[in-house]
Amino acid sequence: MLEALAASLAEAWRTGHKIVLPEPASRPRDRAEAYRVQDRMADLIGAPVVGWKAGATSDAMRQRDGHDDIVPGRAFASCFFVGSEHVIDESLVRGARIEPEFAFRIDEPIPARQKAWSVEEITPRVTAHIAIELIGSRYRADTPPAELTTLTTIADNGNGVGLVIGDAITDPAAVDFHRHPIVLTIDGGDPAPNSPPDVRCSPFHALVDVANLLSARGIGLEAGTYITTGSATDTVPVVPGTRAVADFGRLGRISLLFSRLSGG
Repeated sequence: MLEALAASLAEAWRTGHKIVLPEPASRPRDRAEAYRVQDRMADLIGAPVVGWKAGATSDAMRQRDGHDDIVPGRAFASCFFVGSEHVIDESLVRGARIEPEFAFRIDEPIPARQKAWSVEEITPRVTAHIAIELIGSRYRADTPPAELTTLTTIADNGNGVGLVIGDAITDPAAVDFHRHPIVLTIDGGDPAPNSPPDVRCSPFHALVDVANLLSARGIGLEAGTYITTGSATDTVPVVPGTRAVADFGRLGRISLLFSRLSGG
């Protein structure tokens, strides 16, 4: 039954169609089963993995959204962009939402190991970046919110859709990541509210938590891959034909135009 869910989620990824959440007996019963579905979904999608996304990366975020721990997902090369300005085929991100975030490029491998990684060990191995994550569910919009649990979300690639990596942050030690203002607008409209400081994560600590969560599953982080660490503003929907701009002030900006580039 978990194989059927993984196949349905992978097909939804490829087609952009939404699926009906299966009956409780056909859903993951614990994190191990949820990871199994996500892993199989990734196998069936078959696209190269360029990194990982992470949700629920602060205690306040977990309490707000009803998660018990970090919710990881893969970032696939088929919806991955590096740079400050892009035109994105809206068929790739249909129904997605926009999240400005802070992310990291892995410069030196962080292998899986028994001993937990520390912030002091990992910090020299990475470069911080501004980023936008595109999130979205493969489950139908009319699915009751109470049914979308941590386990069903993990199974659905952690709600991951796409990832945009912007400028490197040259002096992350000088950035107050909990309060740094980000102006997210659509076609120059009213900006999305910034997440309160207690809801925002500490990106370096979130990175270490993700590394250790994956390490416990025997998954290391390879050089050249990316990790993003959770939204810093309210999310806004992708609207075809509009331009989204996330202005991180002195850290840079990312501009995305969502346009129909194919017949999908």
